[in-house]
This record gives sequence, structure tokens and C-alpha cells, in this order.
Amino acid sequence: MRWLAPTVAGGRARLVGLRPPLADVLVAAGVLVIGQVETWMTTSFQPKLPLALLAVLMTVPLAWRRRAPFGTLLAVALAGAVLGTGWPELNALYTFTAVVIAVFSVGAYAEPRRAMLGCALVLLWFWAGALIENARHPGRRGPSDVVFVTVVFGGAWLLGRALRGRGEQAAQLERRAARLEADQQAQARAAVAAERARIARELHDVIAHSVSVMVIQAGAAEQLLEKTPERAREPLLAVQDTGRQTIVELRRLLGILREDGQEPSLNPQPGLAGLDLLLEETRQAGLPVQLRIEGQPWPLPPGVDLTAYRIVQEALTNTLRHAGPAQAEVIVRYQDHAVELEILDNGQGPGPGDGAYAGSGHGLVGMRERIALYGGTLEAGPRATTPGTAGTGFAVRARLPSDAGVS
Repeated sequence: MRWLAPTVAGGRARLVGLRPPLADVLVAAGVLVIGQVETWMTTSFQPKLPLALLAVLMTVPLAWRRRAPFGTLLAVALAGAVLGTGWPELNALYTFTAVVIAVFSVGAYAEPRRAMLGCALVLLWFWAGALIENARHPGRRGPSDVVFVTVVFGGAWLLGRALRGRGEQAAQLERRAARLEADQQAQARAAVAAERARIARELHDVIAHSVSVMVIQAGAAEQLLEKTPERAREPLLAVQDTGRQTIVELRRLLGILREDGQEPSLNPQPGLAGLDLLLEETRQAGLPVQLRIEGQPWPLPPGVDLTAYRIVQEALTNTLRHAGPAQAEVIVRYQDHAVELEILDNGQGPGPGDGAYAGSGHGLVGMRERIALYGGTLEAGPRATTPGTAGTGFAVRARLPSDAGVS
């Protein structure tokens, strides 16, 4: 019966929304006690039971004076109209109190149109009642009674509207303060980001200059080694000093670019030489995978080597997550000026919700960013639609130039 769950949850939410606040329950209970004491202790209230029930009908709705202010006013006015019609000689204190609270509540908690309508209905009701009673019993209701009722009920309504206005103004000030705080935080973050970018550019210039100096010193040392080897020590020492300073500045640059507060790792980064360990971990995770090397392996530039490793790692991770029961194969082709990677599997292929596996997730986006950094290319898609392959599954193909960025 799962289809009933949203209905039950919505019903509970509506019940919670209609539950009156404890303060309003206490107000209604207090006026009800006054009404019952007045009904049962005053001899003029006859018969007792109908008037006691009428007191309940008039006071209990006050518990919902905030949840439904206009409906509360109508309920109180209707009960008051019944009391005034059946027992016109009674001047009950609890009825006056209940109407004052209801009028105040409709002014404080109802929307403007209903608040105006509620106040007008109450005043017209009392004015009409005074005119009718004077027509039946001349002189019983004078102008002072009408003025008193108008001042008391109108004042209660105005007090409610004033409190509502102050509440809305306070809420607007809170929202404005929250927006200002959010804007200040955004500006602070933007200023920090801009400052970090500026410092990173400056450190980049420092590092680039230091590396240029190292290249020049190394070239000078090379020339001196052929003619006067004893003089080559000085430029080589300069290369060492500059290299140490460059490492320090590079660490600072990485610290600026990092936002998680972690220290940069000093461990060597993995490369294609570590594929055997990666594939063994993948097999232990439940994916049979084979490795095939084509061509003569040779040392790749560190950045290219790391990027190739990460591509294989991400492709196998996607296969583990999305391919289901499958087998995989990793092919590494060493060429003269590039390395090519192929990661193939024979699984069920990407499903409708497998965004990362199908090419729209962060995994393949990260692959493309890494490859674009070195001017390489990436192809990813179902093997059935990839030229040169047949069958089901998924294929990731990447080509990384080994001399990217070298001049």
C-alpha cells in the first residue's frame, strides 16, 4: 500500500497545520471557564443547559483565532446572534470578551480584505441590534451604547492591525538583514577568491621566472662542463638553490588554490607503472580485468603519466558502479609522441539514470578536463556504436600527446 503513503503524510501535515497553538487554547479555555461560571452561578441565566452549551460554542472557536481568524469571528458572532435573539435581556460578560478577542484576532491575523469585512460585519450587527431593540423597547439602547460598542470593537480591531503592521515590518527588517548578511558573505568570498587569484598569478610569475633562471643556469653549466668543468659548480649550485625556492613557492601556490585546508601531499603521484596494483584492487572489488600493453613502454612526462593513470582509474570505477556483471580490458598503446588508452567492458551498458557513466556526470567531465590540459582527445560511449568494436558494453578511448607543452 505504498501509494497511500503520500496521502497519509499529507493528511498528517494538514492536521498539524490546523492544530491550534497552546496559548490560544489557554485563551479559549479561560473565556470558557468565565462563561460556565457566569452561566451556572447567575440566577438570570435560565435555562442552564442550553446556555452552557451556547457558551461552549462561542468560546471554543477562539482556540483557532490565529489559524482561521475570519472563521473564528463568524462562529463567535453566530453564537452571539443566537444568544441575543433568544435571551435579549442577558448581558453576559463572556460574550463581550469573546467578541473583543475575535475582532482583535481578525485585525491582527487576517488578510486586509477579510479583516475589513469582519470588523464591518461586527459593527453593523451591533448597530442593527441596537436599532431593533430600541424599536421594540424605546430608550433601552441609547447613543452612548452605540458609541461604546464602536469605540471598544473598533479599537480592538485597530490594535490588531497595528500589531500586524509592526510584525510585518519586523519580518521585513529580518529578511533585509538576512539578505545584507548573505550579500556581505558573498562579497567577502568574492574578495577572498579575487585575492587568492591575484596572489596565485603573482606566485605563478615568480615560479615561471625561477624556472627560466634554472634553465639558463643549467645551459651555462652545460657549456662550462665542456671547457672549464671546475667553473660549472657555481651555476649548478644556483640551480639547486633556485629549485628549492621554487618548490617552496609552488607549495604556497597549491596552498592558496586549495579550499579544504588540507596540506598538499608529499607522496609521489601514481602513474601507468602502478596499473598492476590498481587492476588487482579492481579485481578484489569484483570486476575481472585484463591488461594489455602494446608498443615499447618509455618514461612519460609526470603530468601525462598521472593523467593516464587517473583516466584508467575513473573508467574502471564507472564500470564497477554501472556495468553490472561484466569483464573489462585495459589497453595501453605506446607511440612515438603519444600514449593511447582503451578501457572496454562487456557489461549491460549505461542505464537511463547513469549520468556519470553515460557521459554527463562528473567522472567523464573530470577526464575531459584532464585530457584538455594536455591537448589530448577522449571518446566515451557504448561499444556497439563505436567504430571497430562489436557487442554490448562501454568503451573509453583517450589519446595523450607526450610532448604537450614542451618547447
